[in-house]
Amino acid sequence: MSQRGIHLMVLIFVALFVLLLLPPIIMAIFKPADLLIRILLTIMIFATVRNMLGSNALTIVISSVLVYILVIKYAPITASLYIFFFVLLAYNFIAAVMWGLTRLPR
Repeated sequence: MSQRGIHLMVLIFVALFVLLLLPPIIMAIFKPADLLIRILLTIMIFATVRNMLGSNALTIVISSVLVYILVIKYAPITASLYIFFFVLLAYNFIAAVMWGLTRLPR
């Protein structure tokens, strides 16, 4: 690999690291952004659980437990990971990883 490629990889990893640190910093500085991110995380968790389990009482119980753990207790970590994976999905990075895993020699 050329020197230019190594520098590009370092730049990409630094950009992804900054992307991981950005949501907690924004949540600490701007309280309306903190509230907005928490609301979006709550809606995303409820929609995901409802799609998996359907509309029943178990959906509400599991959603409430996940919202308490992920949104109330560990909101900055959850927001960082959500935005990080959203960016990776937007750039179709996960598809490349899954394709690479299916090509493993047996």
